[in-house]
Amino acid sequence: YTDSGSKFIRIQNLVKGDLDMSDCAYVNAPDSAEARRTLVQPGDVLLSITADLGRTAIVPDDIGLAHINQHIAILRLSGVNPAFASHYLASVGGKIQFEKLNRSAVKAGLNFDDIKSLEITLPPIELQDKYLKIVQAIKNYQKQLLQFKKQSDNLFQSLQNQAFSGNL
Repeated sequence: YTDSGSKFIRIQNLVKGDLDMSDCAYVNAPDSAEARRTLVQPGDVLLSITADLGRTAIVPDDIGLAHINQHIAILRLSGVNPAFASHYLASVGGKIQFEKLNRSAVKAGLNFDDIKSLEITLPPIELQDKYLKIVQAIKNYQKQLLQFKKQSDNLFQSLQNQAFSGNL
């Protein structure tokens, strides 16, 4: 680990289908085959393959140089919207597959053959895109609700302060 350099993506950065780099680590990766294998590209689906199996995230366009650690696999898929694949793997259908593949009684883990055997139900790309638009609309609505809640909490706090100070 270093104070600067390439971003280093760890399992804790895969949060509910999103890549959360608020707790970002950095590395100075050597010019090696391992460094090239772990270098992510925008649109990659990242999948946790040890411990908390099945956490996913999509690598955003603005990631810059970033590498994954050994607990994450990079999925580069063709003919599927990466966000749809990520959502599917995080769904009940994906979780059932992870449970079946996880043969370890002590420490959860998937190998490359396990990852290659994962099946994703693929509707036409138009339906994948439509699904993702609906998901985005719901996320936007959730953000609005959180903002309204914050405003409501602030107004309540203000009223409470006024009531206790005798200004009402």
